[in-house]
Amino acid sequence: MKKRFRMSLTARSAWTGRAFVLLFYIGFIFFFLAPLIQSIRFSFSNVTISSEGYQTEWIGWKNYIDNFTGSATFIGNLQASLLQMLWKLPVILISSLFLAILLNQKFRGRTFIRAVFFLPAIVASGIVITIIKNDNLAASVLTGNMISSGSVFKSDFLGNFLSELGLGEKISGYATMISNQMFDSLWLTGIQMIIFLAGLQSIPSQLYEVSAIEGATAWENFWMITIPMLMPIILVNTVYTIVDTFTDNSNAVMQQVLLNVKNVNLGWASSMAWTYFAIIGVILAIILFIFSSMNKEPK
Repeated sequence: MKKRFRMSLTARSAWTGRAFVLLFYIGFIFFFLAPLIQSIRFSFSNVTISSEGYQTEWIGWKNYIDNFTGSATFIGNLQASLLQMLWKLPVILISSLFLAILLNQKFRGRTFIRAVFFLPAIVASGIVITIIKNDNLAASVLTGNMISSGSVFKSDFLGNFLSELGLGEKISGYATMISNQMFDSLWLTGIQMIIFLAGLQSIPSQLYEVSAIEGATAWENFWMITIPMLMPIILVNTVYTIVDTFTDNSNAVMQQVLLNVKNVNLGWASSMAWTYFAIIGVILAIILFIFSSMNKEPK
């Protein structure tokens, strides 16, 4: 009799994982690979459109050089995008972790509450959020603005208060900007909250039981157990939040790239997109290096 071939559990799990990502590979090869290569070619070319289709003229690195020397707005938009990421990242991570800890508690109706907190992640990805932001009243709620006499204005109370404390106009302006966009940032915490919630539920309860026997407080448990056990999850959420912030349609650089595409400046738009992609890659590499350094065991 022929022996039946049996795969080990590890091999079976590996093939199951490959089967799950097979559709991504197929979609990438047939729908994404060709435009990706074409955008790289466009970034090194002067692209014109004629009755025969796209006409490309090789110009080397000129488009990339023009991003920093020939564009009056690209560097400013890039700085604005970096600044937006610097304050949105901690706000979103801390808020989503706080919400995940609250929703991890046992109370009646927590499944419904979890769905309510995750609902903005679904709404924000569709046409609904566009309709909301185009409505003055709804947009004022999302951005923290106020309505008075039919007009929308930003509250200056926090900025004036900080200015009176002598913190300077620049710091007061940043604080006012963050305050005005706080609700909009909380709107983007749904996915990170779910990932944190899954991470919290994977922490063995025995660790907290042992710490309780030793007399540890909840604050000590948070810093000595919860945070160390969540470090891989924090890395995942950090990478996701950075990418999500940089690729949001409201991002200044993304708007400039889309404007160039609309104006049929395809070569310049492609070079801007790839420059932006390279900068995001460098930032992610720095983040990964920092986390890997933190996770190294001392010799």
